[in-house]
Amino acid sequence: MYKEAPLDIKTQLRNHALAQLTDTLNDILKQLGELREASDGEEKNPAGDKYESGRESIHQSQTLLDKQYASLTQMQRQLKEVPVQPVATVQDGALLKLPIGNIWVSVPVGKVEFGGDVYQLVSKDSPLVEALWGMKAGDSVDFRGRKVTLQEVK
Repeated sequence: MYKEAPLDIKTQLRNHALAQLTDTLNDILKQLGELREASDGEEKNPAGDKYESGRESIHQSQTLLDKQYASLTQMQRQLKEVPVQPVATVQDGALLKLPIGNIWVSVPVGKVEFGGDVYQLVSKDSPLVEALWGMKAGDSVDFRGRKVTLQEVK
């Protein structure tokens, strides 16, 4: 799993995930700009109903995108604070090797392909991480009816 030192992998994973988040944030900003243009271009219909429903739809889309933007911005800040030093137990910043794959306890970005390997970036609040919290390599836990053995912690 670890072709490089864990510190290098964690740093590169963080940089890769930050770049993904930045791309998504830029896309949201672009969509918000397009919605503002659509809202400004919306002409008052003599009947009024069509105009109001169109503006309400645009407003709902803007509200949703604003929430996504705020959530991703917060995730970006949290990711920058995740420790990247080597650790011996499951905690914030731990890089885990499990039979089901590689996990980095950081923020809930999801799957990241990097260096020929796939990593799941999850928060410390994920059910699996909560079940493994504080454990070290070789420890096992029953998780959703399956025995999960922690192969490596870095």
